[in-house]
Amino acid sequence: MNLLKRALTVTLLSLLSVTAFAAESIFVYSGAGLKKPMEEIATLFEKEHDATVEFNFAGSGQLLAQLETTRKGDAFIVGSDATYLVAHKKGLVGDAYAISHHTPAIVVLKGNPKGIEVLEDLAKPGMKIILGDAKANAIGKTAQNILQKNQLEKINENVVSTANTINEMVMQMALGNADATIATVDAVFMNDNVEVIAIDPAKNIDQIVTGAVVTSSKQPQLAKAFMDLAASNEGKAIFAKYGFAPVEEITVEITSEADQPGSTQN
Repeated sequence: MNLLKRALTVTLLSLLSVTAFAAESIFVYSGAGLKKPMEEIATLFEKEHDATVEFNFAGSGQLLAQLETTRKGDAFIVGSDATYLVAHKKGLVGDAYAISHHTPAIVVLKGNPKGIEVLEDLAKPGMKIILGDAKANAIGKTAQNILQKNQLEKINENVVSTANTINEMVMQMALGNADATIATVDAVFMNDNVEVIAIDPAKNIDQIVTGAVVTSSKQPQLAKAFMDLAASNEGKAIFAKYGFAPVEEITVEITSEADQPGSTQN
């Protein structure tokens, strides 16, 4: 009987241990425009670590506000290094993981019916432009920084609507509600309804998809393993499948925040 009780106890403890391990999970704040690669990376991570990944997908400004308010979660990954820098300055996240380029471009309807060729064309009378909300997402703030950099703020006079996420902007473009937008190249990757017009690199402001472990994480080691995977060659290859050009090395410098125009929101 004692042997039976001992065997049952060992079995029960083993089951409890396995259940506890399997119940491990992390909560990830992720930019809405990163949804496809992040979900694929999460599937891989869950298989490798026998853990679950929960996401909150939203604009980077919204994510930053939520993280600052709740102080909960484990990893934070957004489409702009400027937003990361704000979160780091506030002590919300740790060291940066630079993952991929999130390059802005002009996006027009298939066939480019308005004949848009350069950034300046967006300021022409009669143009209908949709931009990201500068207070809600990284591309919205970056678009405004691009206009300021090139003294083209008058383009805002042609803005007919703003959107909280890149996905919403692309949807509105596909519906024909605007002639053009400034979105990231990856946002319209393999979208047959629109065309991409590159912005002159001298006039553009490239964004870097950047992530970090949340400083108040209850699962810091698991969160670090997730970020290690996202920033690994394997993770970058997954991002590349969806149109994100990989970053070859860490490019985020904490000391550069003061040089970021309008870096308080993204």
